Amino acid sequence: MKWFKDMKIGLKILLGFLFAAFIAGITGIYCISNINKISDLDTKLYDKMTQPLGDVIEISNNFNNIRANTRDILLTDNVSEIQDYMGQIKDNSDKFDYSLNKLSETTLTTEGKKIIEDLRVYKSDYMNLISKITQLKNQNKNQEAVNILYSEGKPILEKLQSNLKTYTDIKQNLAKETSDSNSKTADNTTLLTTIILIIEVIVSVLIGVFISLSVSRPVHKIIRVADKIADGDFNININVESKDEIGLLALSFRRMTEKLNNTICNINSATEQVTAGAKQVSDSSVALSEGAMEQASSIEELTASIEEISAQTKMNAENSTNANEIAVSAKINAEEGYEQMKAMKMAVEDINNASTSIYKIIKVIDEIAFQTNILALNAAVEAARAGQHGKGFAVVAEEVRNLAARSAKAAKETAEMIEGAIRKAEMGTKIAKQTSEALNKIVEDTVKVAEFINQISVASNEQAEGIAQINQGVIQISAVVQNNSATAEESASASEELASQAEMLKDQVSKFKLRETKSCLVNDSIRNINLDTM
Repeated sequence: MKWFKDMKIGLKILLGFLFAAFIAGITGIYCISNINKISDLDTKLYDKMTQPLGDVIEISNNFNNIRANTRDILLTDNVSEIQDYMGQIKDNSDKFDYSLNKLSETTLTTEGKKIIEDLRVYKSDYMNLISKITQLKNQNKNQEAVNILYSEGKPILEKLQSNLKTYTDIKQNLAKETSDSNSKTADNTTLLTTIILIIEVIVSVLIGVFISLSVSRPVHKIIRVADKIADGDFNININVESKDEIGLLALSFRRMTEKLNNTICNINSATEQVTAGAKQVSDSSVALSEGAMEQASSIEELTASIEEISAQTKMNAENSTNANEIAVSAKINAEEGYEQMKAMKMAVEDINNASTSIYKIIKVIDEIAFQTNILALNAAVEAARAGQHGKGFAVVAEEVRNLAARSAKAAKETAEMIEGAIRKAEMGTKIAKQTSEALNKIVEDTVKVAEFINQISVASNEQAEGIAQINQGVIQISAVVQNNSATAEESASASEELASQAEMLKDQVSKFKLRETKSCLVNDSIRNINLDTM
């Protein structure tokens, strides 16, 4: 019956109606056939049984009229009346023959046909008798004619009436047999029609019940499935084998259930992930907030330390400025003493001018290179301490070191060239040189001190500006840290709220009974629902 299950509902109903219509058609054809048969039997009963009885009566009447006309001929002497009676006899004789011929046509039995032939003979005999009586009447032999009428006519009459009665009895018997047969046929038709109608009703009811159950049972099962889905129970598996509209509807329900089941499974998984993520974000936000608060505290302490360093740096810059002014004054005084010494050792310098001057210059360059190198090292150290703001100063210090190295190299080469000349003039200029070197040393030291103090003053001012910028940056960082702390607190609060909403969503999703799939694993057993066994 799989082909019937796969059949469309409309076609099932149509086949049910067509089958009922087919049975009704067969019943109708059978009834019409039997009605026509009964009608034919009734027609035969009338034409062959009833109508012939009228012909028998007509024959009897016509014969009686002939007898009456014959008697009237014997009772009158009027020629005109006799002729009129003879005409009536002729008419009745013709009517007798006509009725007898009709009767012959409807007579089917051998006995009936023999009676018909006998009636023809009797009628012919009686007509001969009338001719004979008429001759006697014309010869005025009335009594003899009457005697012949009664003596010969009466037997003919009795035979004719006997045959008519026999024929009538035969027709009545046949009519009764035909009527009984017709009644039996009608009863059989009625009984068989009733049986067929009962069978038709039973079969139609069974077909209706079968089609109704084939439609209503799956529909009721789908309704129960829909109720389970409405109650949030997706832990069902709808098995469908039929391909009719109910099967397609069940297949759509199965696909819908699977889609909803997978969707809610995904929502459940996403809810768990959101809950875990929200908890992690909340914990991270709390830790970030605490760290931001600690950073803010540390930055406040750092700001205080930087302000203190800034104050000390400003004080160092002021002291360096004062020391620079004193060094400049000392330099001027040393230069004046040096000029006075130059006048005293003019003669000595004239002798050893070239070599001494070159030697001194080389010495100064070498010492400046050495001191510059030391200063560059110190500056690099200070730049390293200054951090980001001392990078540019470190580059300058490196260039100064390179310059000092080149100067030292040049001074060394020049010293080697004039070393011989210096040795030759050394003895003659020893005393003057010592005095000149002492004064020159004072000037050089004063210049160096002035330069160092100036550099320290410049560096102190730059450090003061850098520290001020650092202080401003730290203040900005403090504001950012405080803002981050507030944001972290807000994030922690939002994360807690998100976790709460995720838990609420998870509680709502947990109300559904989900079916186990590859992407959704649950522990509940799956309930199989087979629509084709309903």
